Amino acid sequence: MFEIEIANSQDSLEVDESFLQDVVQRTLAEERVTSAQISIALVDNATIRELNRTYLNHDEETDVLSFLLDSEEQPDHRPVTSPRGAGKRLDGEVIISTDMAIRTAEKFHWSPHEEVVLYLVHGLLHLAGYDDRTDADKQCMRSRERTILNLWGLKPIYDDSTAQKAVSDRSGPARRVSG
Repeated sequence: MFEIEIANSQDSLEVDESFLQDVVQRTLAEERVTSAQISIALVDNATIRELNRTYLNHDEETDVLSFLLDSEEQPDHRPVTSPRGAGKRLDGEVIISTDMAIRTAEKFHWSPHEEVVLYLVHGLLHLAGYDDRTDADKQCMRSRERTILNLWGLKPIYDDSTAQKAVSDRSGPARRVSG
């Protein structure tokens, strides 16, 4: 069972909250998470910058932040080939800057809504246990992103400078999401 709350304190982008709930549900189901309490906050750049400074000591705007509040794994051991979320109960928050989504989407001729989906999936994967600090971790996380983003027709690609990019089925230009 997934409990999903969405707080929308921004006014830059009209969002379909039921669609975002579907993204959370489908992503967690793909990860085989057993239950979760997930809070999604849609904020502006000033708010995400303040949160980034306060909690991560980074004085800059960013696209998405994720905070794992609690995680519990079922006692049976997860096979190595299972998704990292398999058997977990999660309690976490994903904070998305819609201003950043709009700016990035405009820069790369993308829909800001697709950009928000990319940020949401990326944040949820962090909560499920994926990281992108090392090259090996990035590769693993990107593989999961490809699988999950494909559910909505998004086809991620990555350049060899390790900057993350994604493109949609309509063959638009690439766009970046940071970790």
